[in-house]
Amino acid sequence: MPKFRFMLASAAALFTTAAVAQQPPAPVVQIAYVAQTEITPTVAVPGTIYSRNDVQLTAGVAGQLIMVAEPGTVVQAGEAVARIDRETLLLQRAEQEVLLERAEINIRQLNSQLGRQRELEGSSLVSEFELEQTEANRDLAVSDAKLTKVRLRQIDDQIRRADVRAPFTGIVTSRAHRAGEDVARGEVLGQMTDIQNMEVRAFVPLKHLPRTVVGDAINVFATDTQFPGSIRALVPTGDIRSQTFEARIDLPLEASGIWTVGQLVSVGIPIRSGEQTLAIPRDALVLRQNGSYVFRINNENKAERIEVSIGDSSGNLIGVSGLLQEGDRVAVRGAENLREGAEVRVMVSQRAVSQQAVSQTLEEN
Repeated sequence: MPKFRFMLASAAALFTTAAVAQQPPAPVVQIAYVAQTEITPTVAVPGTIYSRNDVQLTAGVAGQLIMVAEPGTVVQAGEAVARIDRETLLLQRAEQEVLLERAEINIRQLNSQLGRQRELEGSSLVSEFELEQTEANRDLAVSDAKLTKVRLRQIDDQIRRADVRAPFTGIVTSRAHRAGEDVARGEVLGQMTDIQNMEVRAFVPLKHLPRTVVGDAINVFATDTQFPGSIRALVPTGDIRSQTFEARIDLPLEASGIWTVGQLVSVGIPIRSGEQTLAIPRDALVLRQNGSYVFRINNENKAERIEVSIGDSSGNLIGVSGLLQEGDRVAVRGAENLREGAEVRVMVSQRAVSQQAVSQTLEEN
């Protein structure tokens, strides 16, 4: 009999152990904190990224091309993007230097002749007409020398223009001519763009013009990336057909490593002034046909289903109203499969840690 009881106890223990082993582990959820913040409702307006600096490179002088940078070449400000053969210009400069030397020799000779004639002035050996003639010739020689110096400066400017230099640091996007081709002055050789300093050009509905002010911060986003922009300029002339005006928004330098010129983005245009409200990340919302709710994680790490009403949104945050308080923990990852009262394992995101630290600092102040 005792042996039979021992066997029953062993079987019960094994059954209990197997049942415990078959229980699923507690689900892991990522949380964020409910925050009291000001939300300014916005409307997404499409925009396009442009370069602040985009220029066509033209030939400064006529001549034969020696070099033109290939598309894709990164050029620093002041570096040569194209070079034109300067041999003809150097020969012209040498010719003008010889003419200047001849003019200076002529001036010295006429000054010497004029000095002798002035010593003999008043005698019958030199007439007043001859003296005036020598003075006029000397003055013409001086003018010829000045004119030659001006021509030398003009040639020096042309020699300088023979090297087409980058007006800013950027990348060559196209070229219209290659080395060996003859080009005329002003002919387009290629194009270069600054890919560091970028701006967004967005066409905003005219009804939002009163709330769009130069200097205001504004969010610019594309897919899962967002950067803060600043309204640099407005063109408040409405387009008759589209009923929009143009806004130009500067982007931070960090955006140049992720976004590029020509990319389509969205701009968050404010539609009315902001209001203080409870806000949660969009990912914390569970949307169903019968309403919207979130899962609050209590101090015992158990899920509590809280019905909420959705308010205005801005960026990743959305305003809500319901039985929530500032500082409550809500699930932002893993909430879809939770149920009321389920015990969870909490994983705190870095964003949630930063958010909680900011809230504590505000409370202490």
